[in-house]
Amino acid sequence: MTDVRREIEHVWDNYRRYHHSTGETIIWYELQPFGSTAGTDSLYDDVYDEGLQSTGGLRYQTGVIIPVVQIQETEDTKRAMADGRHPLQNANGVASVKDMRDAGISDVSEYRKHLNDMFFYDGRYYSISSYRVRGRGRDDVIITFEGIEKYLDQEFAFDPGPTAVAVNDYSWPAAFPT
Repeated sequence: MTDVRREIEHVWDNYRRYHHSTGETIIWYELQPFGSTAGTDSLYDDVYDEGLQSTGGLRYQTGVIIPVVQIQETEDTKRAMADGRHPLQNANGVASVKDMRDAGISDVSEYRKHLNDMFFYDGRYYSISSYRVRGRGRDDVIITFEGIEKYLDQEFAFDPGPTAVAVNDYSWPAAFPT
């Protein structure tokens, strides 16, 4: 009989080895829950469905850097029209449950809590549209997620939105192999 814990450790070791060679990361922003304290929790106007001017809106916890084993961007296949349509890019990724827990993401195995989270990758912000837990043994192994590009300056009326995190976004590859 195979020890599931040993198998999961083997998966994480190979995951870490692969990440070491690719080096891809995202910045994950967890939505602060809706509550009654305007200073710390997200707060929305019940009638207008937008943040309260100067006191409320969607609030996110400070972004945390999470290594990903794979992330893929899919450009919008429709063209930008003169009538004001913005193309929206999609991104799909895979991250380790262990890395997300170590970074401080709460309830990693519960998908509902993370459907309003955001992540930052390659100079773009994405809202989570799909969050799946995979590889359940004694413990969960990986998270697959999908995001749709957000235009913060247009879609976050009266919302403070996520805090910027300083990132050196070098073009790939950053250096030639030696």
